[in-house]
Amino acid sequence: MATTPKKETTSADSGGVLQDKPTAKAADHGDHDRIVMASRKPDGSMDQISPEFIGDKDVAEAAAKQQLGEQAASAVDVAARGVTSSPDGTGDSEPDAEVKSLKGVQEEAVKAAEAQGAREVQEMHRGLGD
Repeated sequence: MATTPKKETTSADSGGVLQDKPTAKAADHGDHDRIVMASRKPDGSMDQISPEFIGDKDVAEAAAKQQLGEQAASAVDVAARGVTSSPDGTGDSEPDAEVKSLKGVQEEAVKAAEAQGAREVQEMHRGLGD
């Protein structure tokens, strides 16, 4: 099994986390996940531990907006109609009246979800992960 040698740093350089003899004090800083795109729970919250976005910030923000927007539009549809797809997967390509009436509500939900995605990335982006 290969191991990576520990970097020689001072306690100040590492924020006091790097310890020659690990103690429970390391838990004060907690564990966290470094992500480019979040995995989401059904309610739209992130399914990571104290996430930190890495990589290109614009890409992470676009992904979060797209992901949350699609999830929000789907949630509005499911709440209004109680279905996610037709039983046989076929049907007319023209949206029915119910779907047309939901368009405004979906657009509102998408806009709010996209703003949430942008806020999350803004708050948790930590650079390119170098």
